Amino acid sequence: MMLTKSLVLILCATMSFARPPTAQNNPSEKAAGDSNEAWLIGDWRGDSICVVRESACHDEDSLYHLAKLPEKPGWFSMKADKIVDGKPVTMGTVECSYDVKQHSLECAIPRGGVLRFTAEENKMQGSMTLADKTLWRKISLKKVKS
Repeated sequence: MMLTKSLVLILCATMSFARPPTAQNNPSEKAAGDSNEAWLIGDWRGDSICVVRESACHDEDSLYHLAKLPEKPGWFSMKADKIVDGKPVTMGTVECSYDVKQHSLECAIPRGGVLRFTAEENKMQGSMTLADKTLWRKISLKKVKS
C-alpha cells in the first residue's frame, strides 16, 4: 500500500505541459473570439501540502504548466513540477478535462487517483485523491505572470 501511494505521488509530481505564447489571467479579460477556457493557459505556482502526515508524502513548492489540447476540445495538458533547490523538477504530465460552468479541472492520474481543481480569476484550489479515495494532498496555486 505504501509503495502504491509513493508511486502515485511520484506520478502526480511529474505532470507537465507546454506553455503557449500568451496567457490570460481572468475570464473577464478574454479577447473577442477566445474560448471560455483560454485564461487557464500558462503557469500556476503554489503549495502542495500533504494531508497524510505519517507517509512518504512531503510538502512541496509546486509549479504547474497548463496548455490547451487542440485535438481535444475542453481538455488541457498539465505538467507538474516541484521546486527543489530553486529549480523545477518535473514529476509528470496528465490530461485534464475542464468544466466551463463549474470552472473546474479534473485530471486522472495514471495507475489510479485524481487531481481536482477549481479555478477562479488568478487562483486555483485543488486536491489529490488516491485510487483508494484517500485524500493525499491539498493544493493552492496562483497564476504566474509570464
